Amino acid sequence: MRGRQRGTGADSRSRRLRVGPTGLAVAPTGRAGAREIFFAYFAYVGLLSPYLSLWLVDRGLSIVEIALLLSLPQWLRVVAPPFWGWLSDRTGRRLALLRFSAMAALLLTLAFPFVHGLLPIALLLLTLSFVTAAQGPIGEVLALEQAQGDVGRYGQIRLWGSIGFVLTVLAGGPALDWLGVSALPWLMAAALAGLVCVTLWVPEPAAVTPRAARGLREHIEVDRLAIAVFFLSVFLMIFAHAAMYSFWSIYLEQLGYSRTAIGAIWSIGVLAEIALFAVQKRLFDRFRPLGLLGFSFMVCAIRFAMVGLSDGALWVIVLTQLMHAVTFGLHHSASMAVLHRWFNSTRHGQAQSAFIVCGYGLGGGIGGVFAGWLWERYSPAAAFQASAVAALLGWAAISLVTHRVRERVPGVGAVGKGHIG
Repeated sequence: MRGRQRGTGADSRSRRLRVGPTGLAVAPTGRAGAREIFFAYFAYVGLLSPYLSLWLVDRGLSIVEIALLLSLPQWLRVVAPPFWGWLSDRTGRRLALLRFSAMAALLLTLAFPFVHGLLPIALLLLTLSFVTAAQGPIGEVLALEQAQGDVGRYGQIRLWGSIGFVLTVLAGGPALDWLGVSALPWLMAAALAGLVCVTLWVPEPAAVTPRAARGLREHIEVDRLAIAVFFLSVFLMIFAHAAMYSFWSIYLEQLGYSRTAIGAIWSIGVLAEIALFAVQKRLFDRFRPLGLLGFSFMVCAIRFAMVGLSDGALWVIVLTQLMHAVTFGLHHSASMAVLHRWFNSTRHGQAQSAFIVCGYGLGGGIGGVFAGWLWERYSPAAAFQASAVAALLGWAAISLVTHRVRERVPGVGAVGKGHIG
């Protein structure tokens, strides 16, 4: 994994060049646009992700029904992100798409208090997931462009999403203890109203003269098998996290933790993630992204093996939540580094969509259903142990990618100093 990198003239030129997803050089807008969008969107996710399962329990649904419902948005990510990524690359109107997504999501969320039963909730959740699927790939492309390929700048932008998440997850627990979990849709709607305001405030970056994407042509020369196995590793990482994403709050509530405590436990992982994003430039200066990916899979295997064996011990819960900085934060940034280097600017939106499809679509969908089956058939511990096995398989996959990339395209795993691509 270890290997110092040296910056080159090409790296410096590619840092200065900023190319939009349509292949046009765009006027720099600083970090403001993507930063605020990340903050507002993940403030909404900070309510949805930890507490939706508790709202579904309050609606009288079983674990198997909840596993099915929570897997449906993941399955939708197989088709929705490619559509939004294609539309973004095709039109270049990223902010307009984000505005539509935020407004539609707000209207749909306002309908949640009035639906009951498995089928109506499933239909509403699927529609909501389709429109919010625009936020991920388009937001990431916007952030990577505004960072101009610099991993330090990207981390400084991306951490604002984690800040938004941790603020709402911390506030959401006490609010739901006080108001009752039935108030969750109204809190989600308030967060989405903030996202609507942010997308209306952020201007669409102006396109200027077309320019050649210097330093990016080598991205398309990567071995096809290496690309396929890389996306397999993405699938395995999110598969490994599916039990936590779907059932972590239910698991903690069954152990006797209050909703306030559950929010605090979620926040530990996100605070660790924020710290990682703030200092990650030093890691990328020193280590190759593919090596960091391999390390993140090993930590993931240890993390979920500990959870599965812990029987809910608080010190294990706290320690494994701190590992979230590596299993999500480091894995995410290293994956963005690989994608930025392997795919040229006209494919960034589609590359982001493929990442979401393989990971949060297929990995989250299959992983959530499988974890729910293990939970009901055997035990929560069995679901987390399966997560550890998936992480070990992911480590094997990324080891193969590293071998093939070094063999066929020497140095593609390395990046310029502090530079994503």
